[in-house]
Amino acid sequence: MTRAPGLAAWLSEFHGGWKGTVWVTVTLAAGAGLAVVGPAAWDAIQTWGTPACSWPLQVRGPASRAQAGLVRCYLRALASRDTAGLMGVAADIPPVRITKADLTHSADARAGLAAATFTQNPEDTSSAFVEIVYADGARDDLGLINMDAMGGPSGWRMAIGTPAGPGSSGPPPAVASPSP
Repeated sequence: MTRAPGLAAWLSEFHGGWKGTVWVTVTLAAGAGLAVVGPAAWDAIQTWGTPACSWPLQVRGPASRAQAGLVRCYLRALASRDTAGLMGVAADIPPVRITKADLTHSADARAGLAAATFTQNPEDTSSAFVEIVYADGARDDLGLINMDAMGGPSGWRMAIGTPAGPGSSGPPPAVASPSP
């Protein structure tokens, strides 16, 4: 009975010795690594401009890491009434300003673990919706926009704020309260 040679023996014979075997092995390992890491790396490249923060959040629905990280930044800034942080997550095309109305859920954000349910827009991959349910039961429905759809750099932002600029109406900008 003849025995089939093992993979290493076959590679050695087929590719001309141990150098060929090493080359094929390294190529296969690199390909397997790219198959595993590639999609995450591509997602990171496509949304490199999205802020990401550490903040407790229960994520529901098909959210990308970038989208979930953006909502975490939003909640962290909202909980601390950080208007500059909120501007960092706001879609700013056209320019917006943060007002008292944008701070409505700041106490809710401090109340405990919030849950965010993400829904991708089936007609536009550059937008999504997020419903945030705060620990105290309050709810907030917001939009997410990939700024490349607005002619800006790739990166997700939230549809928050009041339009700024000449002729815009609305309440005056919010003033950050002093830290306790």
